[in-house]
Amino acid sequence: MKKIYCILLFTLIFCRDIQRPNIFTFFLGVHTDVIGIVSSDLGPSGRFNIMTENGISNPSVYVNIHSDAVARYQDGKVYIINRLNRDNIQVLDPFLSYATTLEFSVGAGSNPHDFLKISESKAYVSLYNKSYILIVNPTLGVIIGQIDLSLYADSDGIPEMSNMILHENKVYLAIQRLNRNDTQYILPPTDYSLILEIDPSNDQIIANYKLQSTNPSTMKKMELFGDFHLVIATPAYLGFNFRIDGGIEAFNLRTKTFRSGFLYSEQIASGDILDFVIKNDTIGYANVMRQDFSVSIQKFNPSNGEKVSEIAFYPAQYGYVAGMLLTPKGYLFLGDASFSKPGIMIYNTNREDTKITAFPIDIGLRPTNLIYIPSR
Repeated sequence: MKKIYCILLFTLIFCRDIQRPNIFTFFLGVHTDVIGIVSSDLGPSGRFNIMTENGISNPSVYVNIHSDAVARYQDGKVYIINRLNRDNIQVLDPFLSYATTLEFSVGAGSNPHDFLKISESKAYVSLYNKSYILIVNPTLGVIIGQIDLSLYADSDGIPEMSNMILHENKVYLAIQRLNRNDTQYILPPTDYSLILEIDPSNDQIIANYKLQSTNPSTMKKMELFGDFHLVIATPAYLGFNFRIDGGIEAFNLRTKTFRSGFLYSEQIASGDILDFVIKNDTIGYANVMRQDFSVSIQKFNPSNGEKVSEIAFYPAQYGYVAGMLLTPKGYLFLGDASFSKPGIMIYNTNREDTKITAFPIDIGLRPTNLIYIPSR
């Protein structure tokens, strides 16, 4: 009886927190906001599926992808960047129940890291193992050119290009510049990292901006302090190379300058800041890995850089968090990649970060990346 009462109580609370969508519309795979989930068995297999904001998965959406992949949503399509050893772009159509409509190679061993659609006939693909950006036709899936970035590489000849953002017809690309000649398991950064500004009308590099720290691992565009910014996690030395030496930086896209200091520093967080989401000028959340490989999900204030609270903690032997997403309605999704019961955890940031999933919502494999897919 007690177990039934707990289940009933959880259901009532859960339903009050999030309004349920029209379930029939959801199962058709169209016209409803959903969360796209990339998951992996950390071996040969990966998967893409979707979930509503209230945690309902759609069993009819089950797309086989690479075990090392990330997803991007652009102009009504989901682009799966299948990384090293599959080295291709896989295009999914939400209006066809996320069927794969196109898949094309970007070169064996190239290790694509991001895809940015500029027009129906042009897109950029950043390649982690090459010294050039690939230019492709995203409609036909054919290679049409490249942009040489060897000038921005360190002594090993590879610049380690990563995330790309399009803003006011300019492309901003994160350049990590890691040392591949080092024998350590996790490549350490070199003396500096960059953001490149590129004009896609002629594929020319306009400017480069030196980051305050190094190793940009996550870059997002958002409006902060009255202007659009690139917000970048720069953990510098991380993992087995652990050092307290980075943080979250903000680059003003109007003034083309960095905000002085960090929005949130590793010194305050006490660990490597791997990922983040920001709700507004005074509320942000960070995924922080400590030296013992435990994980802390922290709330912080971007305006003054102070830690507000810890909303979740994962001991090293339990697992880690891979994937953070904050929806427009204020629900924080975490990819709980625990070893025993992986899944999706949801918090309501509008109600003092209340956890509204008692246990991780099972998605079959370990989550690795989350994207928001709006209705159209």
